[in-house]
Amino acid sequence: MSDDKESIEAKGEHWDFEVDTELPDSVGDDDEEITEADRLERRAGDQQWTATVGGLGGSSPTVVGGLVYLGGDSDSVYALDATTGEEEWVFETGDFVESAPSVVDGGVYVGSDDGCVYGLDAKTGSKYWAYQTGGFVESSPTVADESVYVGSGDGSVYALSAPLGNKIWATPTGGAIHSSPTVVNGTLYIGSDDGCVYALSASSGDERWTFQTDGAVRSSPTVADSTVFVGSGDGNIYAIDAKWGEKEWQHTTEDVVHSSPTVAERKLFVGGDDGTVYALDIGSGDRVWTFDTDGRVWSSPTVAGDLVFVGSNDGYLYALDIDSGRRRWMVDTGDWVDSSPTVVSETVFFVCDDGTVYALSSGVKGASIGSRVNLGTLGHHGGWTGGE
Repeated sequence: MSDDKESIEAKGEHWDFEVDTELPDSVGDDDEEITEADRLERRAGDQQWTATVGGLGGSSPTVVGGLVYLGGDSDSVYALDATTGEEEWVFETGDFVESAPSVVDGGVYVGSDDGCVYGLDAKTGSKYWAYQTGGFVESSPTVADESVYVGSGDGSVYALSAPLGNKIWATPTGGAIHSSPTVVNGTLYIGSDDGCVYALSASSGDERWTFQTDGAVRSSPTVADSTVFVGSGDGNIYAIDAKWGEKEWQHTTEDVVHSSPTVAERKLFVGGDDGTVYALDIGSGDRVWTFDTDGRVWSSPTVAGDLVFVGSNDGYLYALDIDSGRRRWMVDTGDWVDSSPTVVSETVFFVCDDGTVYALSSGVKGASIGSRVNLGTLGHHGGWTGGE
């Protein structure tokens, strides 16, 4: 076991990262004894590039077709080269962009605090259309069957035509919407500041059920095994029957839960404002493990290989063992990491709140798995092409 501190120069600034990696006993001078997995693990946390998109980077990255798409508080949407970090294009909106883009069939769909949902060309950033809602759009769109679904600060959930941008339907809730929709089998699931989780018909917007919690639901629901999983401002993580809206279990934390869960290997992973990352059994809600950070965890975890990646307001991105929760490595960015990471091609992409985009070696082969990314919620990769 090694616990090394190193420092490197990134864009002229000095920053530190700390890596805690367990290497196999066979690693030595003979390269023939080192497996591909060993090589990946030895590079875990190494910086590939950084880029700057403006301060308070709350947008989570989507990585499709060799480009990284994300928003920044410089009021713009960015497309960066996934290999180099070089800027491919920028599209300027009228306010902060905290919404994570959805990229499907050559289109980029994203919201802005100026109240608009935008449809852009994925290659050039040219605007196809803009639809004006009555409030900020921090909700991240999802796309299914040529419809763009998104929530607004005006309290409504919208379905828009992906090709044209016209409204198909709008369904009001009782509060502003920060939560992002997830669409599964023709049903849309989303939370609202009125404390409810909503299940709506994706085709008509008609209500199928609501589930009442005791706090604002800014967490974005995920769905696995016919169950909806979501956090609430009342400090609970809920499992709700996807068809009927009945509670299956709840797990109580020490503070509000704004982080959005993901499910992989029959475990649910989510962060809390109490600074803890939780791994729960999806069948019972029992705790499998927890990992404590030194700041609130608004970042939504992703899973790649045998690691769980998640950020914290203590300034670190963590890579945790999926089975035990042991810290395998971590990187100190020097600022809050509220954005949700995405892993593609052995690289983990994320943004910290000073607006710096990071591309680091993940230490594991492959891309993000888990329900959040695979359902296209809060950032995704090219393995997702629209909800089913």
